[in-house]
Amino acid sequence: MSNQHEPVAEAFLEASKGAALWHRRAWCLGAAWLLAACTTPAIYTPQQGLWRGRLALNTEEERPRSYTASFELKGSQTQGELEVYNPLGNVLAKLIWSSQQAMVDTGSERLVSDSLDELVAHIFGTPIPVQALFAWLQGDAQQVAGWQLDLSRYSEGRISALREQPLPRTSLRVILQSPEDEG
Repeated sequence: MSNQHEPVAEAFLEASKGAALWHRRAWCLGAAWLLAACTTPAIYTPQQGLWRGRLALNTEEERPRSYTASFELKGSQTQGELEVYNPLGNVLAKLIWSSQQAMVDTGSERLVSDSLDELVAHIFGTPIPVQALFAWLQGDAQQVAGWQLDLSRYSEGRISALREQPLPRTSLRVILQSPEDEG
């Protein structure tokens, strides 16, 4: 009679081993999840003269405009390069500047100007304080008339600024990519 129950007992033992294996895997996965939840978030540490990330620019006009893009910014206020990308990674605009002039190439047009601020306003459709933006990207709360800056989440790579005056009201949000996040 014991021979009749042996296949059932073996199947039960095999099922028990499989269940034990799944329990161990689930426990290990749960422990790993708990350990990951206990880690502190990465603190954003900028690389000198190089910033990558995403930006969102919203203007509250009669016909509100919203602009979201990825970007790569190299350099400083006096010399540098800004590339703006659409969600598919295609270059929407490339801006190059020196202390003498600035040039923007959108693929369909190329403009040259003595004013970097003028070309930035052309790209984004509204003025942005370029000199202050470089300070903000470094975590420096440089004040600009009409703008309210929020660097409370800078350690997470997040910058927010709101322009009340001159109209239209404009909000700028930047999420910086940490150098450790790069492949």
